[in-house]
Amino acid sequence: MSSEYLELTIDKFLLRVRRGFRYSRDHVWVEEGPVCSLGLTDYAQRRGADIVFLEYPRTEGQILEGEPMALYETIKAALEVKAPFACEVVETNRALEGRPELVNEDPYGEGWIARVRPLDPESVGRLLSPEEYLELMRAAEA
Repeated sequence: MSSEYLELTIDKFLLRVRRGFRYSRDHVWVEEGPVCSLGLTDYAQRRGADIVFLEYPRTEGQILEGEPMALYETIKAALEVKAPFACEVVETNRALEGRPELVNEDPYGEGWIARVRPLDPESVGRLLSPEEYLELMRAAEA
């Protein structure tokens, strides 16, 4: 097991949870900081199948917790990336508009969705730890 990730095998998939990040129950990872990076977890992108389209309904202003930050389509469904906390969008990953498959190829790296400034910095700390998120995945598949 890599020290950078916690790992769990579900069905035929090896799923990774990056250490040092926080996680929402809606399968969004957050890298903490004054400006936080966020994206879809490995679990979300694998369970949703290949991402073929991604768009941002809003690229500026404040977004409330649970509101859509991005919309994406897979070969199975149309889905939303929901804000894990109230925030202001600082930057979106425009590379995904031309290459949405980056979310599948590198969910914790080049496949990041947005960079945001939390309206309440303490809200990030209330998200799940990597260990708690791993247990959430395990329970969802039980």
